[in-house]
Amino acid sequence: MPLEPSDVESELPFDAKAFGWSEEKFKSELETYIAAATETVEKWINTTLEPETVTRDLSRPSHVDGHDLPMPSRPVQDVVSVTIDTDRAMGRDVDEDDYWVEETHLELKPGADRKSWPTDRRSITVEWEYGYEEVPESPKKAIIRLVRARLRAINAEGISSDTIMGDSISYDPEDEVVLAARKDVAGFEAPSYYGGVE
Repeated sequence: MPLEPSDVESELPFDAKAFGWSEEKFKSELETYIAAATETVEKWINTTLEPETVTRDLSRPSHVDGHDLPMPSRPVQDVVSVTIDTDRAMGRDVDEDDYWVEETHLELKPGADRKSWPTDRRSITVEWEYGYEEVPESPKKAIIRLVRARLRAINAEGISSDTIMGDSISYDPEDEVVLAARKDVAGFEAPSYYGGVE
């Protein structure tokens, strides 16, 4: 989970007592609401917020510089392994010392045995970790807004406004809360090799 209940609790105007819950139940409910809000926000921004490891068979698009291999899931945090199917793609395999890991792509070093990544379909198998070590501010704000709205729906007596990360907010109908949360992340762009949002 990219945010812990403690990350959200400090932004809430109520605690377990306001709901008549034990601390354990409150924490459990927060975890459930954070997970649901995170899933929603990740769909909006088209990336994962916590690091995830994937393995994919790739090839370099022919219109991309030979030394660059754009990664489909970003931002890249770490590369576990890269293997080139040298039976199908001409040239040598690569060692971990042959390339740099950038947040959007792998770049062959000038001294690498290979001069370009192959364009042969699915000839490069890469296992890498992508996502964020820390949740960026705008997605974090959107997650907190959605969690607060969910809790408010349970117990909103006497609460009409508050602050999230220093910004004043009022309690609105659910569709307005969702719209506000979407606006929180409207300017957020996951890194892209090609620039902009993909």
